[in-house]
Amino acid sequence: MLRLCGAAGASLLLPAPRARARAVDLVTRLRAAAATGAAVSLPAGEISLMGLDLPDGTILRGVPGRTILKLSGVGPLLSAKMARRITLEGLTLDGAGGVVGKDKGLLDFSDVASLSIRGCAIRNSAGHGVSLTRCGGVVAQNEIARAGDAGFHALDGIGLDIDGNHLRDCADNGVVLRASAAGRYEGARVRNNIVENVRNRSGGNGPYGNGVLIWGASGVSVERNRVSGCAYSAVRNNAGHSVSVIGNLCRDFGEKAMYAEYGAKNAVFRDNRIENAGAGIAVANADHGTDGALVAGNTIIGMKPNRPDPEFGPDMLWLTGVLVEKNAVVVGNHIVGPGWIGVALGGWRENLRAEANDVANVDYGIVFATGEGAGAATIVGNHIRANKAAVIASAGMTFFPDDLTRPNAKSWPGVTLRGNETG
Repeated sequence: MLRLCGAAGASLLLPAPRARARAVDLVTRLRAAAATGAAVSLPAGEISLMGLDLPDGTILRGVPGRTILKLSGVGPLLSAKMARRITLEGLTLDGAGGVVGKDKGLLDFSDVASLSIRGCAIRNSAGHGVSLTRCGGVVAQNEIARAGDAGFHALDGIGLDIDGNHLRDCADNGVVLRASAAGRYEGARVRNNIVENVRNRSGGNGPYGNGVLIWGASGVSVERNRVSGCAYSAVRNNAGHSVSVIGNLCRDFGEKAMYAEYGAKNAVFRDNRIENAGAGIAVANADHGTDGALVAGNTIIGMKPNRPDPEFGPDMLWLTGVLVEKNAVVVGNHIVGPGWIGVALGGWRENLRAEANDVANVDYGIVFATGEGAGAATIVGNHIRANKAAVIASAGMTFFPDDLTRPNAKSWPGVTLRGNETG
């Protein structure tokens, strides 16, 4: 194991030319260590660096909370390309007001087969905190704070494991997993993380302001995370395939807490708890290819009439616990208002089932769409305590007044109602 010279606790802050020279010297040491599989351990203290390009096989360690690498000038602070293995442990990595280019990260890696970032603090990046392109590996037990874009961003990842990190105070998103083509297999696991206080600096109506954003990636699981205080959603799946969102604790969102939208396929939302959001879970945009979902065992409590953008109003079914549109099952959810609709079987109604849901303190328990092209819907065994009606039909934003759980109520073609309890 090689150690850099320097007394513990010493300050090694350098002006920009020296920062570049220090980076060259450190790379030389890292290459020598990597050739023998050894680690380079940095002492406690601060080191200013400009653009450290890590060689393949790097193992770089610091004293947790005390070894601080600061960006001097133009970033990224640490980067690597076309490497088999890179390991970073116990480092504090600080953007320190330096420049990080658009779509780049303070830590910026591409084509690294096995990347390990553990026990680090990554803060004050002008861009992403960590940005990965076509990388595999583990990012675990890190603190990522005050990123000017996303805390963590990955494009075309290879089975990444994002585990036990604390991401906070990010300007646009917490965790972003993108694929270059919709449905491309990524297989990432986002688990046991805390994501909080995510803003929407770049604006728009959903691409920013989310705790976890999945864009086209397939085979992703988002499990057992705690997500809170996001301008838009806790988890937003745009065009991702076979994405599972399971067992997350979510609180305080400006819009719908969870989305599968715009071509998402076979989405799963199971055993999540959602509190204090503009709406609960939406599997939407069947007209743009969204198809297939299981929404099961979720608890949705206390919806609130937020307006994060002017379009988020009744026609987007705000204050609605669960919305589905095509080939979806909504089963065993617990939805408690105040709210407008418990479960909406929506505008492109096709092969939908709402069963064994417990819905209370909403205006309408279950609303199903009617009209030309509407397919089958099954509404069975639900327990509904609604303020206006338990089950009703709708045509667009027009609600028909008859409560279909009452005796001698009208029947609708393709709709099966059975065993629903009210009151």
